[in-house]
Amino acid sequence: MTILATTIINRVSAQLMDINNVKWSRTQLLDWISSGQRMIVVIAPSATNTIAVVQLVPGTRQAIPTNGWMLLDILRNMGPSGTIPGRGIRIISRKLLEAFNSNWHADTQADPVKHYLFDPQDQESFFVYPPSTGNNRIEINYSAVPAPLTSESQPLGVPDAYEEAMCHYVMFRALSKNAEFADDAKASKYLDLFNGLMGSKVTAEQANDPNLGLGPTDTSVKGGTS
Repeated sequence: MTILATTIINRVSAQLMDINNVKWSRTQLLDWISSGQRMIVVIAPSATNTIAVVQLVPGTRQAIPTNGWMLLDILRNMGPSGTIPGRGIRIISRKLLEAFNSNWHADTQADPVKHYLFDPQDQESFFVYPPSTGNNRIEINYSAVPAPLTSESQPLGVPDAYEEAMCHYVMFRALSKNAEFADDAKASKYLDLFNGLMGSKVTAEQANDPNLGLGPTDTSVKGGTS
């Protein structure tokens, strides 16, 4: 993340033929860059994937850090100190786990974590099995919400690969500003360009996923939930 907000503002101002920022202030363009970052993360959560070691709380239900909005993966146990790599953690479906143990939430608390469960309708939370004692830490990958930019000298909160998409989004917002400066046709064109780039990015990620090289996986649980 090396591209500064001022780079986007300068590019957009030139494209709007408003290099002195008479119609569209630099402060307003900066605000739209912050909005654009959030839109990018909504469409492509991996844009801000963040590896973190988190402290578990007692029980099964856990939460990602407060600056996150979606869990991407859970990797491994990291011990009480958070510095000792341990057992890997495997995702499991709730239906499968409950087929073996319908009362798993009330099981004896124990470490380390063996499995985790994720509900896409509850993106900021996840469950662990066995229930945690609260004395263990685990390593997770989550999508972080980019902090609002407060200065042009700050780098974007998304990778440099999103520079073009960001410019298209800010152009869309600028050309949709108000009745005096609005150009609905051009605004719609830039929104289409933004959505097209984002769609291509997501498609490319899916097509180049290294996991596609894996053979068929065994989704059954052998020997229970150990």
